[in-house]
Amino acid sequence: MRIHSSRSQLAARGALLLILATACRSSAAASGSRVPAPRTDLITAEELRGGQFRNAYEAVSSLRARWLQSRGTDTFLGKPGEVQVHLDDVRLGGINSLREIPVIDIAYMQFFDPASASARWGLDHGHGAIYVSTRAR
Repeated sequence: MRIHSSRSQLAARGALLLILATACRSSAAASGSRVPAPRTDLITAEELRGGQFRNAYEAVSSLRARWLQSRGTDTFLGKPGEVQVHLDDVRLGGINSLREIPVIDIAYMQFFDPASASARWGLDHGHGAIYVSTRAR
């Protein structure tokens, strides 16, 4: 009889420990103690102010160099293409136009992958787009 009650007490203690551990873990997640991962598609004003960048091109090449890479050809004819740049809904052209945008004026920059950029601005954005905003979100 003693063995049976000892096993049930051990099982009860194990269950209680499991419940407490689960409650502590869910409570920590709900309280916001977990730091969210940084977004790879966004550069904030805080990130820009943290570096010594003269223009948007320097900032992107330092913080998110992957944004500047072309991803293959646009068509089966092999025409080269590049990532397109938009400043407050005005198309500026290719990535070299980032050199003309001073960092001090930027509120945020966002990268749109080829599918999202093509859906938003048209099929000539097959390499993606960088949207630069001078207005706060």
